[in-house]
Amino acid sequence: MNCPVDRLSPLPRPHRCGHPQGCTRLGQKGETLVGLLVGMGLGLVVLAAASQMLAQQLQGHRWALQDSHMHHDLRAALDTMAQELRQAQGTGQAWRMRSTKQCEDAFCGGAGALVIQDQRIDFGRDRNQNGLLDNNECTGFRLRDHELQVRTACVPEVWTDLTDAGSLKMVGLTWQLHCELRGSRLARWVTVQLSAEWPRDTSRQLRLSQTVALRNDVPASPWPTACGAAP
Repeated sequence: MNCPVDRLSPLPRPHRCGHPQGCTRLGQKGETLVGLLVGMGLGLVVLAAASQMLAQQLQGHRWALQDSHMHHDLRAALDTMAQELRQAQGTGQAWRMRSTKQCEDAFCGGAGALVIQDQRIDFGRDRNQNGLLDNNECTGFRLRDHELQVRTACVPEVWTDLTDAGSLKMVGLTWQLHCELRGSRLARWVTVQLSAEWPRDTSRQLRLSQTVALRNDVPASPWPTACGAAP
């Protein structure tokens, strides 16, 4: 009796993809060219906005720094004028020479008097305290070619620049003299206002003012000369 011979069933051949059930698409999905272009466009818009914001911040910082420098330079010029003005018509012999109603020293009248004309102020200052008006004791300030100048000599007049129009452009200088009658003497003070702007940006301006009390009073009798009008 012949026993039946078991025939082995042939094994299924694997497909090329390596899966016995065959190659199937498992939901594969990729970016389209349009999507990539839209993404790049949005990225460029965000980058442009960020760059503009950064540029504005840098510009604001630069303006703030320049404004700080302008304020510092203008304040320094104003302080220099105030320091000189406090000594206007001042002399070490003031209390002895001005004990009467008339001024008897060289700083009450003439080249040593306090005179304001437009943007210019002139006065004498007894630097060496000898009671005499020396040639280097005629001082004053004026605005010329957008620069602040200081006077350093009587005759001939010598003016020296205190500021540079290339870095700070001076555009205005005003003076106002105030007087107060105190018995037989006049107490005086001067209000000075100084304006400046950036040389390359006229829209950015700064204005500072300061009131300076003059140390030495003058007799009240020469009121028109000292203050310009009778009380």
